[in-house]
Amino acid sequence: MRKLIAAVVLVTALGMVFALSFLGALHQPRPHDVPVAVVGPAQATARIDAALAAVAPGAFALTAYADEGTARAALADREVDAVLVPGAGKLLVAGAAGRTGATVITQAFQGAAEAQGTRLAVEDVIPLPPGDAGGVSGMFYVLSLVIPGIAVAVLISRIAPGLGGAARAGVLAVAALAAGTANAWLADVVLGAIPGRFAGLVAVSACVTLTVALVSAGLARLGGTAAVGLAALLFIPIGLPASGGPVGARFIPEWYAAVGQVLPVGQAAEALRNVVYFDGAALGMPVVVLGGWALLGVLLLAVPRRRVTALTVEPLAVA
Repeated sequence: MRKLIAAVVLVTALGMVFALSFLGALHQPRPHDVPVAVVGPAQATARIDAALAAVAPGAFALTAYADEGTARAALADREVDAVLVPGAGKLLVAGAAGRTGATVITQAFQGAAEAQGTRLAVEDVIPLPPGDAGGVSGMFYVLSLVIPGIAVAVLISRIAPGLGGAARAGVLAVAALAAGTANAWLADVVLGAIPGRFAGLVAVSACVTLTVALVSAGLARLGGTAAVGLAALLFIPIGLPASGGPVGARFIPEWYAAVGQVLPVGQAAEALRNVVYFDGAALGMPVVVLGGWALLGVLLLAVPRRRVTALTVEPLAVA
């Protein structure tokens, strides 16, 4: 009876972790320090900044740009999330960086313009594809990479427990490439949800799956299935919403976004977005974080196991 009660309590607690994490992070997106380029002199940018700060303090970080071309390049390079061109009365956003984020930015700047008696036209210069108009495919696609990474690590530890570290890493690499290619084919070719960059999508997908698989395999080798379960909790109900999901990291609570920046899931989402929609811009941090986690997994696989030597006592001969 106690075991049944414990199982019910455990399942309830697990459900609460998922609900608290996902809903707590994503239910009410608010901007914080969102970088926005303003085409015009620094004095004009300062006035706009002061007007926005009075309505939404800490929400936006404005930077003056001399011309629209330079500001557009900054948007394409992921240096800013939007471009305001006051002289032309327009706002440039990138829906591919996050549909909800673009909507929040649009509402804030249009509201500020209307308060001053002007109108602001909005142009989505890097839009989401028609197959992912809601902008949610990326989050679920990353999940489709994390789960196989965990699963293959557990399966190999069960099927071939005696496999050496190097051989185990090799098998995981082959499995990650197969899963990454298959998922990229579905997402790009079959469904058109994440289209146009098949080779890059395969590369990112395989790297993400391999990173998760290496960490999970290392933990399984040292701590068994329970350790892998803890990794799964860290990567999915914590890591996925901490990445910002379809909202973006700058629109969830700051402390949670900070957690997401050092977890592989958050950087996987960034890498996926930047490769597919932004021509590979701003990949430095994702590569560093994913590479660090992959290295951790390799080191865990290389740690020698403790061997328990059975002592046998020979019976004494009695003369």
